[in-house]
Amino acid sequence: MILSTCLWLACGGGTGTDSGGGETVDSTVPVAEDVCETLGLTVRPFTDGAEVDDALYAVVPDFTVETTEGSWNFKENWSGCESYLFLQDEPKQARGWPTPVWERDHAEFLERLPANTHVFFTSVDSKSSDREEFLGLLEAEFNDAIGDLPAEEQESVRDRIHYVTERAYSIADPVGDTLFNPGWGTGIDRFQRLRYVGSYADLYRYSSSAEWFEPNLAMAANEPRYYNFEAERDDWMQAEDATVVPVFTGETVDNSHTLTAELPDAATLAGFDTLTLDCTHECVGSGEYGDCPAWDYMAYVFRCSETVEDNPHGSTACQPAVDEVLGACWVDGSPTKTTCASDEDCAGEKGTTVACVGHEDAIEADTLGGQCWDPGDTLREVEYRCKADGSGYDDLNCGCDTEIGRWITTYHREGRWVYDISPMIPLLADGGEQTFSYQTDGPYEVSLDLRFSNQGKAERPQTTSYLFSGGTINESYNDGREAVEVDIPAEATRVELATVISQHGADGNNCGEFCDLCHHFTFNGDESAEIVRCFPESTSTEDCMDQVSEGTVPNQYGTWWYGRAGWCPGKEVPTVVHDITDQVVAGETASIAYRGLTPSGKDYTGSATIRMRSWLVISY
Repeated sequence: MILSTCLWLACGGGTGTDSGGGETVDSTVPVAEDVCETLGLTVRPFTDGAEVDDALYAVVPDFTVETTEGSWNFKENWSGCESYLFLQDEPKQARGWPTPVWERDHAEFLERLPANTHVFFTSVDSKSSDREEFLGLLEAEFNDAIGDLPAEEQESVRDRIHYVTERAYSIADPVGDTLFNPGWGTGIDRFQRLRYVGSYADLYRYSSSAEWFEPNLAMAANEPRYYNFEAERDDWMQAEDATVVPVFTGETVDNSHTLTAELPDAATLAGFDTLTLDCTHECVGSGEYGDCPAWDYMAYVFRCSETVEDNPHGSTACQPAVDEVLGACWVDGSPTKTTCASDEDCAGEKGTTVACVGHEDAIEADTLGGQCWDPGDTLREVEYRCKADGSGYDDLNCGCDTEIGRWITTYHREGRWVYDISPMIPLLADGGEQTFSYQTDGPYEVSLDLRFSNQGKAERPQTTSYLFSGGTINESYNDGREAVEVDIPAEATRVELATVISQHGADGNNCGEFCDLCHHFTFNGDESAEIVRCFPESTSTEDCMDQVSEGTVPNQYGTWWYGRAGWCPGKEVPTVVHDITDQVVAGETASIAYRGLTPSGKDYTGSATIRMRSWLVISY
């Protein structure tokens, strides 16, 4: 049994507890308070008056379903901390395999299922006698599996497994409707919202004939594990008391999209010590599979650089770029079809006269000096370039390449990610109007908030200095990598290394996402105290599935289970912070060096791709 978040316990009666968000549970609703209190889970109130709506995330209204133990009413059994799965015997994503999804994996299903989950098994068969037979066989299998559990757990487990006597499609909508279409299986999460069950594919059951993986009933239990993660995430988001700045609000992103947002002013931002990103990918359409993009794509948000001044040269006449014009070779005074740039390009027979006629050299466009402010108040010299018609100079293109967030998209499912990027606070510290670019293959409807808060930390990031990037890692990856020097202010009280690293590709060694490489950072030449980031989890078959309770979107329609080097499909690539205060000296210059090596300490000889950003963050 999974015991990290909850235990199998019987629900008793009682009154509601505070929801954590200022609301209380309706005291007229019988509440299974014991399970919530014992498990330490936040209680959320039942929402009355919701309309029947089969849209993903719609609030599910009260309904009653008929089971082998009698009528079960949703509102009467709402505890405020539990979730609910409705699993039909022929889910669309598990049809056509030799072994039906209900016929095996019962013990594994119970082992994976969180204790605060009710499960309703329901048949799609139209004949009541057939439904009764199917459910009887299934109940016998589960009773056997329950009988192998410790005696003190058996009753509470049995109380949460329900067998529905009415046909799946006859259950009150929206549950019955969504069991029919899209037909994946239906969940109700701890926010009382309608959810779809994802893929049942088992990573250990690859079928070479089908070129895919046979289903496992236990995979459905990943869904409520994720519902628990979402509820816990909401708890700490409520506690953040954040100032929320919307940047993207559902705009469709397919490749890239740039928007300007209004941040608090610099003085206000100076009072915050924490910054989190809240990013949601919704799919263009009403569902997930079939509407969501198929692959695990890179996704980034960049803070754009800004011009120092408005373009003062927009109407200043100038020389535009002119392409080279090739001439024609003339032989003994007559033109030929041979093009040329000089007389030497024109070959003729001995005794003939040749010449290149009509050639004109290319002319470079006029340029004028300009400047861009990069995030972190770094001034960079750039050039205004003459427009193609010579009527003036184009505006500066300062670019959008200061990465502040990174994700890997899901296979065919939606996702939401909220995580800490506090080292990026100095890159936004000017406040006011700032421009951001979101980049990913899509299309996705993207929502992105910046969440500023004060969590009472002893220090606040004041400067964030860029260190090293990645690239193609091969035998020359480390060649020419010079140490970077950063002045440490005398008032610095905390110095940190912040890194975002994800490995990709599959070279001849099958290296990239599925191999362990190590990234070594040393400070002032002291290799005995270096910071090393390696990725042994990249060789694990289940690492990303094991991270469902930490935010990996479950049951994706792709090979989502496997561990990767620094990332998982359907999860953020974290900003990892290491305290190196003791390895530098306040008031002096720190020298930081970097190398990428194999776990044995050698240069790598393949061609994997390292996508890395690294910074030195100084706080006081």
